[in-house]
Amino acid sequence: MNKFIIFIFLIIFELSYSQNAVFKPFRKLYTIQTEKFEIIFPIESRRTAEKLAKIADGIYEEYSTILNSKVDGKIPITITSDMNIFNSWATPLPYPAMVLFDTIETEETLDSDNFQGTFIHELTHLLSLASENAGNPTKVLGNWASMLFFNTPIFMLEGISVSMESYKGFGRANDPFVKQTLRQDIYEGKFKTPIQLSDIWSKRPSDSYYLYGGLFSKYLQERFGIEKYNELWNVMRKKLSFSFLIYNSGFYGAFKKVYGMNFIEVWGDFQNSLTLENVSPSEEFRVNEKETYIGDLHSYGDKVYYIDNNIGALYSYKQNRNGNNEKKDLKLEFYIDRTSQSLDISSDGKRALFVSLTYNAGLYKYIVKEYDLEKKKRTKRKWENIQFARFFKNGIIGIGKDLHNAVLVYIDENYNKEILLEANDNFSYSSPTVIDENNIALIVSEFGKRYIAIFNYQSKTLKYVETKDDTLNYVKYLKNSNGKILFSYNNNDRFYKLGELDLTVNNIKLYDKDFSGGILAPVYAEGSIYYEGKFSEHDRLMKFDKTIQPQIKNISFVSKTIEKYNFTPEMEFGKYNQFKYIKPFATWAPLPQINTSFPYFINGFGIFSYLASPSRKNSGNLWLGLDIPSLFLQTEFSLTSYSLLYPLNFNFDSQVVYSDYNYWQLSSSIDMEFRLYTESDKVSFYLSPILYGALFSEDTIPNYISSAFKWKYDSWTFVTTLQASFIFKTRADKPYRDDLIRISLYPMYSVKYNRFGLDFNSQFQTRFIPIRMSFYGAYVSSGLVSFDGTSKVFGTKYVSAPAEFYAYSRSKNLSDNYFLAGDIELLGFVDSQFNLSHIYFDNFFASLSYRFAYFDKDYMHSVGLKIGTKASIPIISYNIITGEPFILLALKMPNKIEGFKKISFNDFYFGFGLQMSW
Repeated sequence: MNKFIIFIFLIIFELSYSQNAVFKPFRKLYTIQTEKFEIIFPIESRRTAEKLAKIADGIYEEYSTILNSKVDGKIPITITSDMNIFNSWATPLPYPAMVLFDTIETEETLDSDNFQGTFIHELTHLLSLASENAGNPTKVLGNWASMLFFNTPIFMLEGISVSMESYKGFGRANDPFVKQTLRQDIYEGKFKTPIQLSDIWSKRPSDSYYLYGGLFSKYLQERFGIEKYNELWNVMRKKLSFSFLIYNSGFYGAFKKVYGMNFIEVWGDFQNSLTLENVSPSEEFRVNEKETYIGDLHSYGDKVYYIDNNIGALYSYKQNRNGNNEKKDLKLEFYIDRTSQSLDISSDGKRALFVSLTYNAGLYKYIVKEYDLEKKKRTKRKWENIQFARFFKNGIIGIGKDLHNAVLVYIDENYNKEILLEANDNFSYSSPTVIDENNIALIVSEFGKRYIAIFNYQSKTLKYVETKDDTLNYVKYLKNSNGKILFSYNNNDRFYKLGELDLTVNNIKLYDKDFSGGILAPVYAEGSIYYEGKFSEHDRLMKFDKTIQPQIKNISFVSKTIEKYNFTPEMEFGKYNQFKYIKPFATWAPLPQINTSFPYFINGFGIFSYLASPSRKNSGNLWLGLDIPSLFLQTEFSLTSYSLLYPLNFNFDSQVVYSDYNYWQLSSSIDMEFRLYTESDKVSFYLSPILYGALFSEDTIPNYISSAFKWKYDSWTFVTTLQASFIFKTRADKPYRDDLIRISLYPMYSVKYNRFGLDFNSQFQTRFIPIRMSFYGAYVSSGLVSFDGTSKVFGTKYVSAPAEFYAYSRSKNLSDNYFLAGDIELLGFVDSQFNLSHIYFDNFFASLSYRFAYFDKDYMHSVGLKIGTKASIPIISYNIITGEPFILLALKMPNKIEGFKKISFNDFYFGFGLQMSW
């Protein structure tokens, strides 16, 4: 079967997006059965599994009633405790299933119990995507046969789940920080269009479709009622409408049919419902013109330090650092992980702590790194799986985890761990800040409501700051600075504002004026307050206007005791049987069989099936088709397994290859990709051993009468390859301008021909200048190298020379056992951000390149011009088809000046490509 057809169906099946590995190797799994769910878990997560088992059926009944939707059969839920990043996902394919990560969420309040809120979010995905309301086609072919996947943009798919997690007052659709994001877009005149929110927006924030979608779904439910909202989903499940006017097509057509209103009109009403008046401009607060993405802020003395998540660096700002030269006020101290999200400076100003997210052995985890600020390099100290790390005494404090519950921990200089605040399902902790050697301020969330609290290390007591109102319900970013505790608060569902807690006089100052960008992560430096302003497409370092008069409130303290959860195992559990989930007819499709080598393209028909385990640890696809001309069973099977953490890929196919002489080919390959852990998100090493073998029949004159099953075996091949890559990459906020060094080697050995080969490829790019370079080549120990990338000896080749040199090399009968090639490219782009019908244009690009090759002692060179665009088409909900199609015009240049007189049409090459970025 043609790989393109498989690719199209896998795009749909990637609605079941997988988080690669979810378990450590050789995990023994168990199950607890409820009426509606099979809960699959490792023994470490038994407490979580029993907790979920007690509430899952009741939540299912409640929300299936709200949404007037049910899911057929029992739903497997996989719980993993091996992932230390908060996430979860649900999939309708090949059957309804979900995976919940048994870890903490410290930033967002999804529910009074975040784990329960996460379950509600994912359950809503299944109630919407795998609903029995979709009708008979899904009962026969699987959930992919619902028109929902072709109709519904991702902001609605995620929007319904965010609105349900927010149905009872918590969740992102009720979070003022989320609303501030949209209100900032409105203020700047950059309110996003629905097509931009169809997973097409390439700038930050990348999760806009969650935020817009959740608030829009909530708006529809409140304005028109939940019954109309449910009717909209039922129409999208069963009817497919198309128009070249995108806002009349698919979801938008269904919207007009159900609500009797033009979608764009309602979208405008939605925008108006969020618009605020009396928001003050903040341009005068900018300390400079640098646009960035700030991970965290801290200060020491007269310096402000911040994490730049754009390139992954620590910057310091000092006003008048070098006289009146403002450009010298900001200084790049050193590079750090781009995923760094937490910063602390030691009390002597000599060390810094960073918390970043790393990818270790197929699983994610947090790592705390200590840096020497004077030497600008790492110390030997590090800690793992701690968030919000802060210096305390001779060690650190931070937020750790006990499964899905947060704990406040202290780790001393000898790495001994002490739990200061215990895990409890009704409480969570975030944003600790050290006041002195004995006192720690932090944010405590109790049943979803936030408090500023003071923990005393010596007495082990906890006290809430009591304001006798709801001022601190959505407090964020505690910072102990200049003897005060600064914070961001939002008590009126508008923009985040500045708050200051003074424990010496027991009062708080509330600066209640709204400014564009909000006031986030405030800190003192040399008597002034600096903060992060979060704007539509970037952040800025800002300086607060202290002439604004605050509202002053007296506070009191309320003692609080938090007991550790009390868990006693009660429920019976059984062993997990993975084989019962081998369901070839859960998701399948009858399709025409396409063979690109067959003269008429379609040579039969067959069945495609998608299979996967509940956690997607193992997934595969199978094709069985009848090749009518050759009376042959064309077969393809591929399997990807993460059981050993790293992806193990197996492929098998048996098919007839059509040409002047037909032959039957049976081939198979197996490979495994190892990503070596470097403790850095910028540096990666990959190793991938690959084995490939094939059997071939004798060449047969086409007669389309005899069966290919009768063709005799003739030859074979077997090739081993080891792919090794080094990659240094720092993503920039502009396309085609990443910092990049990539070096890849592909040593290979053909057993049959007893030949060794080596392909290599290197790429270099920098954000500082719009130039990139590549250098590559190939070598074989004996015989002739493949100049154009095709090889009967090795099968797959990884490099080929520039295409404009092929005709010349053939005309000159060039041959050798190696070639070298490369190019230097000057490129630029123009930001566009608009759509024509269903096609969205992100940017237009052009490049001018010099390309060269050395082969058989002949030096060839050319100049090339590429012109293209980055464009997207929202065909299928979660998977937008995005490409960078370009046209290439190249001129092979003569080696001598007089040769320019002899340039002919044959020296020009015209080609196409689909990928520009590296």
